[in-house]
Amino acid sequence: MRKREHVIPLRLNKKEMAYLEKQVAMSRMPREEYLRALVMGGEVRARPCTHHADLLRKVAGLCNNVNQLAHVANRTGQTSQQSVEEMTRLVRAVWRAVKEQW
Repeated sequence: MRKREHVIPLRLNKKEMAYLEKQVAMSRMPREEYLRALVMGGEVRARPCTHHADLLRKVAGLCNNVNQLAHVANRTGQTSQQSVEEMTRLVRAVWRAVKEQW
């Protein structure tokens, strides 16, 4: 037996249907799932590109490498605290930008 027993017929004109299909394609969700998410008040966003997760992993690796370099530089005394803080600030800014925009 189906869990969803209520069917709601919906009539759309060509423009509305084209817009719906475009949004569904961007979300990469099945049409019914997309409409259910809208009905339940959920925010439906475009699914990230396939390379998004790989990009985040690379940026995270970069952040880890910079952090390790900063620790070594501080321990050996070959850099100033100001340059380490600036490097850390830049890495965090890149991380935030990537995370928010993609």
